[in-house]
Amino acid sequence: MKKLIIYTILSLLLTGSLTAKKLSKTDLAFLYDENKFTDFQAVIYHTSDTLSTVYMNIRLHDFNFVHDTNKDIHKANFKVFYELFSGYDSKHALDTATLIFTDTLSYGTESEMIVDFDVKASFPGDYVLKITLFDLNRKKDNYVYRFYNIQKNNKYSRQNFLVKDSDGYPVFCNYILQDQYFRILYNNPDTQLLHIRYYNRKFPLAKPPFAVEKEIIYKFEPDSLYTITLTGGESQLLELPDRGIYHFQADTAQADGLTLFRFDDGFPEIASPLQAILPLRYLTTQKEFDKLLAYSDHKTAVDSFWLERSSNNPKRAINLIQRYYNRVQNSNIIFTSYQEGWKTDRGIIYIIYGPPSEVYKNSDEEEWIYGERGNPLSIKFYFKKVDNPFTDNDYSLIKSPVYKNSWYIAIENWRR
Repeated sequence: MKKLIIYTILSLLLTGSLTAKKLSKTDLAFLYDENKFTDFQAVIYHTSDTLSTVYMNIRLHDFNFVHDTNKDIHKANFKVFYELFSGYDSKHALDTATLIFTDTLSYGTESEMIVDFDVKASFPGDYVLKITLFDLNRKKDNYVYRFYNIQKNNKYSRQNFLVKDSDGYPVFCNYILQDQYFRILYNNPDTQLLHIRYYNRKFPLAKPPFAVEKEIIYKFEPDSLYTITLTGGESQLLELPDRGIYHFQADTAQADGLTLFRFDDGFPEIASPLQAILPLRYLTTQKEFDKLLAYSDHKTAVDSFWLERSSNNPKRAINLIQRYYNRVQNSNIIFTSYQEGWKTDRGIIYIIYGPPSEVYKNSDEEEWIYGERGNPLSIKFYFKKVDNPFTDNDYSLIKSPVYKNSWYIAIENWRR
């Protein structure tokens, strides 16, 4: 069973501004690499007009524990290095620091560690935070990094809220599971009410990259409205009773707020045979998909689909299943926005084409390259960031008929 531990910082090394190339010119394909030695999660909470607290959740069992023969203990040594930038086009960090940690308690366990530190992000302003985690006991492939947008332009946006589980630890995702209890902390202790807008919506799956279609305008009238009380800025224990979108607001005159989602049970994993059928829509015709749904036994439907793709070779079928559904699950972890990650524009490209060879990102767009940059045979996808009141992770693919040939080649590679 996993346990959560709050660790204090053993060493904090402050550094000055570093000069580097712009983040927008840096290849970020590492972010979507399936083979990182570990990963971490982080959430940001604005604690004052000058500081924001960063909470990190680190998987300790992925680290290399070295045996100390003198003390007969196994020790993990790692560091966190953060850089705060004014934006993706900035070369110079506004604030940086290195935090050094040692762990001797978690060897051979499935433990996770929560650490926190403050960054100097002043109100009002928007920033980009790069966090790099190093395993100091590894010789190579010993670091991972992530980027986080710090949005501090108003007092009502999502990072003015902190979601905590029933034990008081931060919740590191924007979705809540069935029967999961949580509290909401708002950084204005004088606020006594939060307004909740509940949306019961079903959104369409992402279309193939060549399927240029008319933009759909969604209505944002909630299905229900209610309020919860705060004491000292903190709620009582809450749960999300139904699937859907829950938008918490301190001021209904503002569009911003905290949004939490309730998806299918087991999310982000594929927890049932029916859930395994649904992503097969990307590989099937409508007639084939309807036939799969018509099976009385959904597991038989999934098995028959993949066995047919593998010429009834069970070993190859298992390999295809692992590859495909690992990408579906990774999409849920990385690309979830107002809907599950596998249903999004980035999700469908990631699932069908795989992780991109190169990724470039700025505040408005992501560019994915399959192949080599500058090679006319390479495929490039451009995703525009969408201004969405519910999420900071919504990107829309700029579609084009030019993708049609590569799409059908990729689909055929999955089907044959």
